[in-house]
Amino acid sequence: MSVDDALRSAGRILRRRTSSVLPYYALAAATADVTRLPLLVGLAVAFVALASTGRLGPLLDELAAVNPELLRPDSPTGLPAAAGQRLADVLFSPSVVVPLGLAVVLAVVVSVLASGVTRAAALSAVDAALREDDPLAAGVAGMRRWKTFAGLVLLRWVLFLVAGVPFLAAVVGGVATLGSVSDPAALDQGAAVAVLATLVGALVTLLAVVAVVVLLAFAGPAVVVDGRGLASAVRRSVGVPFAHPVGFLVYGVVVVGSYVALGVAAGLLGIAGVGRLVTVASAFVVAPLLDAVAVSLYADWTDADETSEAGEQRGAATESTTRRETGSSDDRVAAGTADESGFVFGEGTTMESETGAERADRAGEADVETTGTEAESASPAGTGGVVAAVRGALTDGLRELGTFLREGWGYVVVSAVTLLAGVAGGWTVTAGSEVRIDPPADPGSVFGLVPVGPFVNIAVNNWFVATTAGFSGLFGGLPTLGTLLFNGVLVGAVAGVVDPLVFAAFVGPHGVVELPAIAVAGGVGLRLGHVAWDVWRGTRPNAALADELERTWRLVVGLLVVFVVAGFVEAFVTPQVAAAVL
Repeated sequence: MSVDDALRSAGRILRRRTSSVLPYYALAAATADVTRLPLLVGLAVAFVALASTGRLGPLLDELAAVNPELLRPDSPTGLPAAAGQRLADVLFSPSVVVPLGLAVVLAVVVSVLASGVTRAAALSAVDAALREDDPLAAGVAGMRRWKTFAGLVLLRWVLFLVAGVPFLAAVVGGVATLGSVSDPAALDQGAAVAVLATLVGALVTLLAVVAVVVLLAFAGPAVVVDGRGLASAVRRSVGVPFAHPVGFLVYGVVVVGSYVALGVAAGLLGIAGVGRLVTVASAFVVAPLLDAVAVSLYADWTDADETSEAGEQRGAATESTTRRETGSSDDRVAAGTADESGFVFGEGTTMESETGAERADRAGEADVETTGTEAESASPAGTGGVVAAVRGALTDGLRELGTFLREGWGYVVVSAVTLLAGVAGGWTVTAGSEVRIDPPADPGSVFGLVPVGPFVNIAVNNWFVATTAGFSGLFGGLPTLGTLLFNGVLVGAVAGVVDPLVFAAFVGPHGVVELPAIAVAGGVGLRLGHVAWDVWRGTRPNAALADELERTWRLVVGLLVVFVVAGFVEAFVTPQVAAAVL
């Protein structure tokens, strides 16, 4: 299989298996919400500790009373010496350092574990989609490989840290050299040596980082395709560039080209004022596309290697006939039961693998033979087909949204109460302070005369936040609750430092749509967490979690319509209402 064939196969699964594959990439994007939870808890503990000892209020009042004309550009904080010293005493006190330090450590651990779960699920879903199997079921089953993928994440981080040692050593050495030079005549020479050493260190670090990326590029596919453990997957990945140099080089060009194109698009969209679209494109187009290409290529290269080795032992013709008759490798099937690290997938979750050629053939047949809702939405060709697919997805999402509000209203109530609790907490913290924010001089032009860019950015940002809040609920619903509290605190904190009429004028028009939509997204996440908890306890089958992940995706797609309406009101209507009221 060529890289071009792999790209076509990847494009097919994005078009035809959208609601089966993209939920796992939404789950991967939600890893940030999961990681943020320990940090939010650490901040909350530090805040309560400072407030309970009476050290926070006086400090905030003192900072609010600082005259901007007295700010010192030569000071690290820009504050007068006395105020800066008191701020440092508070920030570096044990009440702040201990909880925040523990929170950072816990956040790193949570990030590694959550990334292991989400990467295992995403690549397993992609592998199943390429084999024309059920990606949703495969993704849930693939979560059992979380230890192997968490190990890969940790290994990458460690190797990246090691790769940064030459640059760090060069910087430290250069600074030490300059500090030891007392002769002004030798200072210029020392500075030149320090700069040269830093450049060399940076180059070595860059090459080391590239080497880590290159050598581990196919470790993930080795786990899902061959059922490899951590050590074996790393060995297989390291061998790929040497066994298939041309194909690997072309694949590297595709990866680099994709990110260069994404960077160019980010620049152009930033100029147009709609840069937030890049985040969505990266998470839901570029990431699954490159993963599908990598899995497809690795599967084909593995099959070719196995065929070559078997040919030397039993004869190429006999092995070729056997593989066409069986459609899978005995070694691959055995590996699918338990990998080298002993992570058993369990009865009924192992899926037989196919050869790379069969993957391409079956992906090609999907152009003619497709089933279910995705096939119906993908059947029209060209631009009309895309429009019909998007319209169908939005319609299904709105229909699912209505069903959820009727059947899952209890989750929404809990979510709304949590959001309101955050609003109340934020308002309580800031309302008693002396900080006040005045409204803009011209409220009607706060977003410009034709706020198309702000409208798109607001709608996309709010939808992405709601999507990650919903999918982060997989981890017991706790990250969803954290996101609700965090956003509620932000809203309440702003309400506490502005005039009530100003707040109502600038938040009310779109808030009546946006805030309930956020509460609904939180309810979606809480229900996903409930189902995941039941599956973990064994009271529901794995299929229930797969179905709930697909339902969650349809719900957030339906919420996209709501956030587009809210974003339009916020960009075009709210400023005019504020101008009229104020």
